[in-house]
Amino acid sequence: MEPLNVVRFRLRGETFFPDRPFIRDIASLDELEAVAADADLFLVDGEGPLADGRAFLRRCRSHPESCAKPLFLPTSLGEEEDLFADGVVESLDDALRRGREMRDRLAQVNGPALRESKDFRLLAYLFARMDGELEPHRYPFTPRVYGYPVAEILAGDDGDTFFWLQSLKERGLLARGTLTDRIRLCPRCDCSHLNYIDVCPNCGSIDITRKEFIHCFTCGRVGPTEDFIQENQMRCPFCSTRLRHLGSDYDHPLESYRCNDCGHRFVEADVVADCFCCRTRSRPDELVVKTVCGYRISEAGKTSARVGSLEDVYALLDSLNYVVPAYFNQLLNWSLLLNRRYSDESFSLIAMRLANLPELSERLGRQKATQLVDALAGRLRQMVRSTDVTTRTALSTLWLFLPRTDAAGAAILAGRIKELERLAAEGSEALLDFRVRAFSSPDDVAEGDDAGRILARMAGELEA
Repeated sequence: MEPLNVVRFRLRGETFFPDRPFIRDIASLDELEAVAADADLFLVDGEGPLADGRAFLRRCRSHPESCAKPLFLPTSLGEEEDLFADGVVESLDDALRRGREMRDRLAQVNGPALRESKDFRLLAYLFARMDGELEPHRYPFTPRVYGYPVAEILAGDDGDTFFWLQSLKERGLLARGTLTDRIRLCPRCDCSHLNYIDVCPNCGSIDITRKEFIHCFTCGRVGPTEDFIQENQMRCPFCSTRLRHLGSDYDHPLESYRCNDCGHRFVEADVVADCFCCRTRSRPDELVVKTVCGYRISEAGKTSARVGSLEDVYALLDSLNYVVPAYFNQLLNWSLLLNRRYSDESFSLIAMRLANLPELSERLGRQKATQLVDALAGRLRQMVRSTDVTTRTALSTLWLFLPRTDAAGAAILAGRIKELERLAAEGSEALLDFRVRAFSSPDDVAEGDDAGRILARMAGELEA
């Protein structure tokens, strides 16, 4: 069994882990630079000062050479700091066993991508901890209350970590983990420190008081109870009728609040959220709901961690009369309206998906995968007319809009495109799984169809 190169950051005082020949001790943060690349496993050991141990955890996770490597503690250094480590171990053997498993996974990671991109530092970190989650941590005195300290230190910048993680999830590289909380944020400044207050529904004042009102049956007037108490008797101040019996002389109407600013009487106060940060008042339904959860690495993320990014490979397809998806949707909706008005103004839509490019890239290597897609894009370019328009709504899904093309013409082109998966892979030991679906108007238009429904339906067919 191949031995591990273990680096121990040694604090002062008695140590927990025994000395071994394969353990190299360092005592300062500056020494990390010299050992980060060769180390397989890190330990923090000793009695103190704990502040030095916490500083080492952060430095180790922020260094591109050591950010994803296993790191263990003999005892907790604090709730937040423990997130940067891989747990507290009971013995050196336990640390070596777990560290070896993580070392073997990291050996599969694309090294250059790990050093160049924060995305891959995070993916490599999660790939080494296959069953682990990136956990949120609660910071009660910050605007958003929650944060992701490990992601923040791996990113190494001051960007919006929430947005970054959500972006990785939307790209399919991360999957949602355990739901931790659901918070509401101010729609103006994204602060979660809100004060829910009762206000007058007429003027919005917070100066309201709960009152008991009396309704006089004789004259029908309504007023606060204190206005009806005269000389220790209940008497209507408007008609002077003596009110003896509840239910026959008077009753208590539903109005139970009074605004001291405008005098308005009401049954229920309005509830508004007052932001402590920017003082914006919002109705509860105007607040931004934010789900706080952990994140796991997805299957696509595992592939990307091993082979590097495939986005630039897919981007080779964007040279085919490309427009942004929003404009493509508008064009498709406009063409649907035109076809409903003028039935001879037909059009067709072709959807294409490279279903197995990540697997091919992992098996053949990134360079060969790029050559395959480049050959495919070159042949597609020869088929696309100057009036045709393309877009990409997902990493691997390409759309081709064909104006004044009927179902027969679309079927012919779809067949030629499908044939490209064989031609593009000539001379290669692997074949692209190039899925193609066609849609034509008015033949395939269903009741209530718009661009969103058509694209969603065709995307589902590509997945089948």
